[in-house]
Amino acid sequence: MPEKDPTLMARCLECDSRIYFERKPDLGEIIVCPECETSLEVVRISPIKFGWPDEGNTSSSPSGAIDLDEFFSNLDTEEEGGGNYDDDDDGGY
Repeated sequence: MPEKDPTLMARCLECDSRIYFERKPDLGEIIVCPECETSLEVVRISPIKFGWPDEGNTSSSPSGAIDLDEFFSNLDTEEEGGGNYDDDDDGGY
């Protein structure tokens, strides 16, 4: 039996088992792990990497990832609004 091509293999995010492919999968393709039956999305094809499928997420970002620039700019705005945060208070801490 010929050895399996390691460039056509990725590990399941749930059970860490090796999943081999006969050909390069398509980006965004959903794969079901043969061991634990978890659905995985191909998020990179060279090397092959899985992510969790985006099931019904209506987020504006395509991968469901958080836009850190937007996240931190929102934090800055909240702090300027005078929340309960006070830099000058020693508070004994």
